Amino acid sequence: MKRFSLVLLFAAALTAPAGAAGGGMDAMKYYVGSWTCMAGPTNDKPMSATVEYTLNDSVLRQWVLVPAQGKMKTPYGLSIAYSWDAKAGRYVSAQTDNEGSWSVAYAKPWSGNTEEWVDHANSGKLTRNTTVRDSQNAFHFMGYPSATSTTANFKGTCKRAM
Repeated sequence: MKRFSLVLLFAAALTAPAGAAGGGMDAMKYYVGSWTCMAGPTNDKPMSATVEYTLNDSVLRQWVLVPAQGKMKTPYGLSIAYSWDAKAGRYVSAQTDNEGSWSVAYAKPWSGNTEEWVDHANSGKLTRNTTVRDSQNAFHFMGYPSATSTTANFKGTCKRAM
């Protein structure tokens, strides 16, 4: 499940609306609300998850809940906080999960519909993730096993819960 958390961290974790160039937390308003996602390693059947986002005091908070399913014997939980570092001109995320994993990642401001997040520190191996905003109500994401890898090992899709 650590891979699930890392990718959701950055994708289910983040895709800005078009025109979000220049940074700032307004770009993150896109996420606020409830999402249903299907994600997993690229060679496995995707698993379902619910994701909730709230934005308060310029901090976007994300909660990912994956019920026990398939080979999973226990539920999985992930908490992430995102903010804008105006001094460094980048987004910052910090995450922890119920398996003791943690990470800190950065994303440069983007334009268009694609974000790229790269781990700065991690309880495991440093990775990279991309998120693409497909519409106001859907995004997809891919996780890569290293900052330079070009072959994804994790993918998912999320749709806004209506």
